[in-house]
Amino acid sequence: MNFITPIMILTASLAAQPDEVVALKVGRAITVTGKEIEKAVIVMEGGTIKAIGSDVEIPRTARVVDMPRAVAMPGIVDAHSVNGLRLSNERLANVPYVSVLDGIDPSSPGLRNALRHGVTSIHCIAGNVTRFGGQGAVIRTSGKTVTELVVKAPSAMKLSLQPASGENRMGNMAALRKTFYDFYTRMKAIQETGGQAPLVDRKKLSLTDLVNTRPSWGEIDWKKVPHDKVSERDRPMRSLVKGELRAFINCPTASDVFKAFELIDSNHIDATLVLGPDAWKLGDVLAVRKNLGPVVLNPLLEVWDRDDETGAEKRHITPVLLHKAGISFALQVFTDTSFNKGPYFGRSGPYHHWYQAAKLVQYGMPRDKALETITMIPAKLLRLDHRLGSLEVGKDANIAIFSGDPLDARSWVERVFIEGREVYDRGKDRDIERLLKDPERPF
Repeated sequence: MNFITPIMILTASLAAQPDEVVALKVGRAITVTGKEIEKAVIVMEGGTIKAIGSDVEIPRTARVVDMPRAVAMPGIVDAHSVNGLRLSNERLANVPYVSVLDGIDPSSPGLRNALRHGVTSIHCIAGNVTRFGGQGAVIRTSGKTVTELVVKAPSAMKLSLQPASGENRMGNMAALRKTFYDFYTRMKAIQETGGQAPLVDRKKLSLTDLVNTRPSWGEIDWKKVPHDKVSERDRPMRSLVKGELRAFINCPTASDVFKAFELIDSNHIDATLVLGPDAWKLGDVLAVRKNLGPVVLNPLLEVWDRDDETGAEKRHITPVLLHKAGISFALQVFTDTSFNKGPYFGRSGPYHHWYQAAKLVQYGMPRDKALETITMIPAKLLRLDHRLGSLEVGKDANIAIFSGDPLDARSWVERVFIEGREVYDRGKDRDIERLLKDPERPF
């Protein structure tokens, strides 16, 4: 990620939309928002789903893809990832003005690896060790240029309560408060000078002041703070506190959630919490703040804890505890360096969304709710549920076709369509042949 990228909203479509009409005939279609459809027909045209059902008439001009034993589902939506980035974190602590658009590598093997597992949309956002990590973007997993990849940018701003190397939690939180307060001071000065760019008196605040002082955002009349008078560095912060840009706040420990609440309440920001492994402790706490919406879970879904008095070990299953508390959540997966460095394939573990969702079913969660955690819920978090997350007429034709049930480890992703364009075919995946000594014959 480099320096300043002007804030804008991009809702681009694939550079070259397919002119052809495609009709998929599959054994079963998982719509997510409705009933599953046996012997389904899905008609795609102009990048969207034109028709879906068991008795859909196939247009005479359509190219028919007939897979009578296959199962189709919405393309998986990754709610929080560094996949596609050359570097996951900036070296500077406070960079709200940078954008991942300057750090995305369209040729990243990680995007191809995700596509191989049915992921069609990724919320690409900075990692967890930068205090203000900049602006993220929702991208497709197939495209030759950054422009072709982008679905929406900016998508959110990344904040992190994880102290950088050499810092502690007190200093990190004080710096977060100060960043918001300094920004408030600059905006108030612009307002008071009638839109003239002022010289701001930067008085030093003590640690006590930083703890007790809060920006008085109610005093700011944004109509008196002209957009062109706000520096490019400050414009993303302006969008954040005005509620135009969402925050994704990394909370590596359960106690960090309370600091996140402070930032949200003090600065009136719209935020999603990205939780750590010990989020199992937070059921009652998050239930009180359901108004914040769904959270993003750590890839470690179960944690073992030892009782200090008895020495006995106890297993805590985070998604089950939060589900019982009525908390909606999106699943997250690990993305290590090997995932982004070259072709990769695996059948299990917290590196795959379908595996994570299957674990939820194993834990006893309803199957439909488990599927939502990798489709509709992340789509809603990203404000793209009108386009992504389910198989419905009018939505983007992002479809992953499995050889069997998507939550069965024996199933393969056979084909993937993004906005009606076929972008993956396992029968043509030469990397699979190299990765597997004796690959199964394509479905």
